[in-house]
Amino acid sequence: MSQKDRNKQKDGTVLPAERQGISLPHENSNLSQSKIKTNSDRLGLEEIVQIAHKVGLEYVSLKQEAERLELLRPVIRAKISIRLDTGGISEAKLKRLTDSDPEYIDFLERFAQVKSESEKARIRYESYRNLFEARRSLLSFQKAEMKII
Repeated sequence: MSQKDRNKQKDGTVLPAERQGISLPHENSNLSQSKIKTNSDRLGLEEIVQIAHKVGLEYVSLKQEAERLELLRPVIRAKISIRLDTGGISEAKLKRLTDSDPEYIDFLERFAQVKSESEKARIRYESYRNLFEARRSLLSFQKAEMKII
């Protein structure tokens, strides 16, 4: 029985990588480089496409949330400014108070965290896309090599 057949469910669909016993590199950052290389060597083109699709959807979701938070930044800042404005505060002091408000700082930290997660997901997606291209190229080379022999 081939590796591909073992990874198929009764209904003919391929098991996700996690259920195949394959640990994805981004899920356990303590993996050594050799273990990551070994796991990615076992992935076929279909599995790589499935993982890239999953990571790509995660990236889109995180990017959308980061863009939403970026659009909300001036709104949150304005709400805090309105709350802090007593009428007798200069613009410069109001700006300083708004920038140092714990609610605004928490918002900025959340925004930075989501943006960071979005970039990490983008990098993972591009890595799987590059792995797919490299694996496909290798398979094409091997097929061409078999025709020569």
